[in-house]
Amino acid sequence: MNMEKNIKINLHLIILLAIIIIFATGIFILLRWNVGVDSDFDPDFVTDEFDTEPLDFIFLMDSELLLERGEDHGLHILCLGNNPFTDELGVNGLADLIAGETGGTTYNGAFPNSKIGTNPRATEPEEFFSLYYVTMGLINHDFSNMRKQAAKLDDKRYTEAVRTLENIDMQKIDIIVIMYDTTDYNELTAAHNPNNDYDYFAFTGALRISMEYLKEFFPHIRIIFMSHSYARHLDENGEFHCGIMTDLGNGTVTHYLIMGYNVATSVGYTFIDNFFGTINFENYQDYMIDHMRYNDAGRLLLAKRVAKVILNSQD
Repeated sequence: MNMEKNIKINLHLIILLAIIIIFATGIFILLRWNVGVDSDFDPDFVTDEFDTEPLDFIFLMDSELLLERGEDHGLHILCLGNNPFTDELGVNGLADLIAGETGGTTYNGAFPNSKIGTNPRATEPEEFFSLYYVTMGLINHDFSNMRKQAAKLDDKRYTEAVRTLENIDMQKIDIIVIMYDTTDYNELTAAHNPNNDYDYFAFTGALRISMEYLKEFFPHIRIIFMSHSYARHLDENGEFHCGIMTDLGNGTVTHYLIMGYNVATSVGYTFIDNFFGTINFENYQDYMIDHMRYNDAGRLLLAKRVAKVILNSQD
């Protein structure tokens, strides 16, 4: 009888001891967790250096569609866009540099200060040369209104570009390279209409319509969309502001970059990311002359970027 009593007492002690050990272990783990490990993080240290990957999307042409190009007469490239192609038209111009880097022939159908989106209240002649209007002219082969508007302007670049587009044989074109700077951003073009993906008054709507029409009417042509690079905003007081941080009401320049990427890749275009991959926040001072325009070195860098994509994907 005494033996059974002693056994019961010993079992109670063992259980109690186990509870105490478990409780003590829990407290120890909790205290150690609260202390943590030194991460070497300095809250006063600020850096603008980040690891980023370009958003390039390389889309190769279907070999069956390439057969529609017919007999090979060399590489022919049509350039569409605005100031990257029109600020300089000589040997240091982007179109000529692309020709030199690829060994092909380029045709410059770009218009100064034009946009991708269309102005819904367009009244000035300069407002009738957006990508949407250029696309409509190409698929209908009708540039009569653009020719009339160009005649009102004291700038031969408009009339020369219209003449180039009127006389071009699209069956001989192998590649269309499209590049616009941040004019849409600076002139407050709506980035996107959430209720209408095909609103050509908006940046994405005009881009989507243009891309889909070009792909439908010229299926043998490979189309490459080059994004804008890093850029700043110049306000009415002549002060510069970082485009990454400055939202003028329709998003920052980064927002337009992502919108362009989404449209181009969904339609099936090659997308070259110049924002992270070419002229970025860290090197823009070497390649830009102001908040959004490029110097000779900048245009050469852009030409080499697109030429590398073209030459690496030619049959």
